[in-house]
Amino acid sequence: MMLFQSPIVWLMRVRKRKGYGVHSPFAFDLVTNVLYNKEEYYAYTEMDKDLHWWQKWRVRSLRHLAFRLSNYHRPQTMYCEGLDKALREACQYGNNGVRILPRGTKDVADMVFVDGKDEEALSHVGEGTMLVLKDKDKCRGFWKRIKEDERVTVTFDLYDVGIAFARKDLNRQHYVVNW
Repeated sequence: MMLFQSPIVWLMRVRKRKGYGVHSPFAFDLVTNVLYNKEEYYAYTEMDKDLHWWQKWRVRSLRHLAFRLSNYHRPQTMYCEGLDKALREACQYGNNGVRILPRGTKDVADMVFVDGKDEEALSHVGEGTMLVLKDKDKCRGFWKRIKEDERVTVTFDLYDVGIAFARKDLNRQHYVVNW
């Protein structure tokens, strides 16, 4: 079913590409310079060397997105649970000295990256936190809770990935991006 659903959803969201309809300078910068960035970064070769031919498209693009988001946000502390080793390393690549918060701590993280529903992730959200939810479609209720959280002001719905920012200096807005 997913094989046929993705092209249909992509066509329905085609007008939401490359920053079309995004008026916030912050959001437009994120969409055009991070999400749709097609440049080859130094880390891509190292991150892609263990991929098999059938993983090239989706796994590769998710690793590259994690790297670009981390490179954009430059976190000092991260909370990442449920991620495979390669995706966790993609988030940390190039960010020397980033501290990974273990499960059970209550510290606020600069970047929260979770795979699926993780209730503890919301306890790590504070001012300036970027929250990335992988496989957003599998936990729609959790994504809805993130969007409705009073600390979260800007969200980006990339169909299967959700990105949320907790920044008081931004107006509350929800963007749908055809990534």
